[in-house]
Amino acid sequence: MSSSEQAQTVMALADIFVPLAVGIIQGILVMKFVRPLLMERLGGLASMVRSRANTFLGIVQMFLFLGVVAACNAAYAPQTLAWLQERDILPFEPTLLVLRISAIIASYLSGTNLVHLVSALSDDTESNTLEPLPLNDRRQR
Repeated sequence: MSSSEQAQTVMALADIFVPLAVGIIQGILVMKFVRPLLMERLGGLASMVRSRANTFLGIVQMFLFLGVVAACNAAYAPQTLAWLQERDILPFEPTLLVLRISAIIASYLSGTNLVHLVSALSDDTESNTLEPLPLNDRRQR
């Protein structure tokens, strides 16, 4: 491998891991400082934030973001660009720069989503489930 190929490999990895690390750091800071204040203000609605449905949607989002990162990174961007241009499904003309920006944003969002998912899937089952709604008097009889 020549030095220019090594530099390109390092830059391709940096395009993925630097936004991922920034997203993880931002997610940790939000969980530490912002989330307790937000949960306090939400009151009774706070249990919905860590519900199973919300956790499931977070997992779906995580797979979506990782798919965008995989499809739009430097190695697969030309094939993805050709596929997008062939199908004409976007309302604008995609370029390699648009795909690179999409990969960076998706990598950042994967980092923040990862922190929130780890928190939601923690051992604290009391706050990870919703309380069942009470039945009205007619149904209980």
